[in-house]
Amino acid sequence: MNLSPVAPADAPTPPDSPGQPPGESLAGATAAQRTIAVIGDEWTLRILRSMFRGRRRHGEFIADFGVSRAVLGDRLSKLVAHGVLQRRVVAGGHPQYWLSASGLDLWSLLVAMWLWETDWGTGRQAGPWAPDLPREQMVHLGCGRAMRPVLRCQHCLGEVQPFDTRDDADPAMSAVPAAGAAFRRTRGGGTPGGASVPVLRLARVVGDRWNAALVAAAFRGVRQFARFQQTLQIGPTQLSERLAELQALGILRPRHYAANRQEYRLTRAGVALFPIVLEMVRWGRGDLQGAAQPLPVRHMVCGERLRVGWHCGHCAGLLRRADVRFL
Repeated sequence: MNLSPVAPADAPTPPDSPGQPPGESLAGATAAQRTIAVIGDEWTLRILRSMFRGRRRHGEFIADFGVSRAVLGDRLSKLVAHGVLQRRVVAGGHPQYWLSASGLDLWSLLVAMWLWETDWGTGRQAGPWAPDLPREQMVHLGCGRAMRPVLRCQHCLGEVQPFDTRDDADPAMSAVPAAGAAFRRTRGGGTPGGASVPVLRLARVVGDRWNAALVAAAFRGVRQFARFQQTLQIGPTQLSERLAELQALGILRPRHYAANRQEYRLTRAGVALFPIVLEMVRWGRGDLQGAAQPLPVRHMVCGERLRVGWHCGHCAGLLRRADVRFL
């Protein structure tokens, strides 16, 4: 997988009102919600991953993962409308799609997703293998070694941990409230209790707009049913269904307190989504707003506003899009 496909320079301007989950407007949405509104769909994520692997035409996408022509046309049109893709027809041939500068900037989100899938995902679906599914290794061309990427603060170069950050909009709120020391010490795949999940977990978490919005809200400290409903403007039936699914996927766990009251906390697998949420916020604040803006998060280790970068886990070099390959 080559993360450096060539894109045309004349990227179209995104519209003012891209699609979003019900009840959300782009103007009033958080950066994560803006990103979710554009790419928070399983088919969209699979299209983007295939595009980073050099796919350009309808037939190539269909061959990769069996998407219907109607669904494919709808998702491609939306990505073009948002300025993520460009559509070109040369000499009356079949249309081809290219990643714009905004689309190319999603490479680091795909890196974060790959890392989570490596540690916590179930890999392949029960059906036939598809060429767009995650690869087994990531290679840093700078040192030539297979490696695990590490997310580091660009001020102090320390590894960014969710429990070492604070929401700048509300200094009393950590990015992952009450994550606890247990999350520091425990790593590895699997779901709580050893339960197996027979689907691609990340596709359901990030590829469903409501699920992704719920996880993003959980990182901002939302725990109670009523708070989720108020924050996301989601109906009670939808909310109940999504909370149940995220529990089944091992992302949230219920915690009972004060008699019959209940709240929802992120599990270890849920906390491990932190780099993905950071990348969604970064992309939503930059590419969807026309100019890069700092993350609204402070790194408590060095006290600076958080600016992140992926580094090679072998040589510690800063990773660039052109330096990364998936095998």
